[in-house]
Amino acid sequence: MSSELKKAFEQAPRLPGVYLFKNSKNRIIYIGKATNLRNRLVSYLNRDDPRARILLRNTTNFDIIITASETEALTLEESLIKLHKPRYNVRLKDDKKFPYLKLTIGEDFPRIFFTRDLRPDGSLIFGPYTSARALRRTRDALCRIFKLVSCTRDLSKSYPRPCLEYNLSRCAGPCVGKIGKVDYQQSVKKAIQFLRGNSDELEKKIEKKMWDYARKENFEAAKILRDQLLAIRRISRRQQVVTGDNIDRDIIGIARTGLNCVACLFRIRANRLISKEIFHLKISYHTSDAEIAGAFIRLIYTHLSFVPGEIVISATPQQWDVQKRWFQEKGFKVKLGSMKKESIRHLLGWAEKNAESELAKKVVKKRIPPVILELQELLKLAKPPRWIEAFDISNLQEKFAVGSSVAFYDGRPHKQRYRRYRIKRVAGQNDFAMMTEIVNRRIEDLKEEKKFPELLLIDGGRGQLNSALKVLKKVNLEIPVYALAKRSDQLFDPNGNVVSLPMNSRAVIFLKRLRDEAHRFAITYHRKVRKMVLTSSLLDRIAGIGKGRRLRILKYFGSIDMLKKASEDEIARVPGIGKKLARTIYQWLHT
Repeated sequence: MSSELKKAFEQAPRLPGVYLFKNSKNRIIYIGKATNLRNRLVSYLNRDDPRARILLRNTTNFDIIITASETEALTLEESLIKLHKPRYNVRLKDDKKFPYLKLTIGEDFPRIFFTRDLRPDGSLIFGPYTSARALRRTRDALCRIFKLVSCTRDLSKSYPRPCLEYNLSRCAGPCVGKIGKVDYQQSVKKAIQFLRGNSDELEKKIEKKMWDYARKENFEAAKILRDQLLAIRRISRRQQVVTGDNIDRDIIGIARTGLNCVACLFRIRANRLISKEIFHLKISYHTSDAEIAGAFIRLIYTHLSFVPGEIVISATPQQWDVQKRWFQEKGFKVKLGSMKKESIRHLLGWAEKNAESELAKKVVKKRIPPVILELQELLKLAKPPRWIEAFDISNLQEKFAVGSSVAFYDGRPHKQRYRRYRIKRVAGQNDFAMMTEIVNRRIEDLKEEKKFPELLLIDGGRGQLNSALKVLKKVNLEIPVYALAKRSDQLFDPNGNVVSLPMNSRAVIFLKRLRDEAHRFAITYHRKVRKMVLTSSLLDRIAGIGKGRRLRILKYFGSIDMLKKASEDEIARVPGIGKKLARTIYQWLHT
């Protein structure tokens, strides 16, 4: 780190704000906040942890932005991290893709819709949702139960007929005057209570109101409330009761390895687990657990319109006092949950196990291509078939019979394991016996390596499949074997049954590619053998040409076609071939 940069650190103002570290290319690599900018920056000079050393080694310049308070610095830090995506900050992967639910309470008839625009406009924001299905389910439930508007119509105007949502009983129809502003606002308040997870209290209010209408013989209004009540109870019944103290809390489980980190968030409202969200985070090797915890809380709660009273997480978040004051300024009283209760420890352990499970999936998927995982699912294999070998036979009647085996590893050709075979042990036209020979010879070779493929693919039908299975049974090997017929594209499992193949499946396309590659390799070898045999027999008929001269001629010209195009003088240049023999060869080839 340069002396100029150290001096600049020491001259920074003793005020709250945000600092931005930049590298030699003037790219922002880290963004942080501080109550006292000078003290925070100078602290990097005295720290001896690996993370601080890496940051200082890569920092050549920095900027600062002074803010009115440390809580304002927190909001600015979050916005700048989303904008610049610095390398060394903890942040959500693909954070722009996470959708939220937005309720436009500033309008006379608030509407509910998906959004990724988190600019403050007075609307209520709920989320983020990592599952698009869960988001749609929540929005649909709000529209079905409370008849909230989800279209883009200008509700300040009057329309001659309602839209389709009204006809589907998913909207109250304010655009055609079917509901007044006061009644609609009551529905909005219920929807907000529902989104906050206070379903028990909401049920009591709706039930009380329903019976009031019934006593007044306003049965039409009572029926609407009855339908709302039943719908809410159906949803509540599906939610698991996990606590008994009526505290709204979020349980956050973190799992990490290397540069990969996963957070699992349990939202508990009115004693019920109402949702589970999974978030993938970008971290560096030396990021502390406290920094991950602090960054995750900042990432998730900065934009939300509702925050629970308690957050449970194993590591104390970095700069929690600043975050807590920020919550207070926004009107939320939030505390870190205690681990004294066994039920809370159990829930935290449950969240951490979910995070570990997702992290394991991520690490496996990163190593294994999706097409291999899809193939495992299609063929119902015990493990992903990373190493696959495919076999094919190529022959013209009984002549020049050859076979091939090609190998693919993680979906790519592994040409060092390609093999080709001249059929030696089979007389006559017997494809099944030829397949037995080449599979047996390949397995014998692999025995020396003591490693075997996870899947064998045979080009052919049930007969070729059975030939391969007999070989494996004979040597007591349990390798899944499937056969893919060329003409019909039917796939046969080890029992000889036809496997149903989904259309446009990547796994099916990959299997066909494997089969075609084995066929290409076999037919190429077949042509080479046939050409070599035919060429050799042609030269053998010329007087004075033995094995040695024949090989020198073929090596010199490369092929019989090139030899035919050569003149007598060119043929005579071949070592061991004089002018007299060159004339004989030339005349033989051109008469």
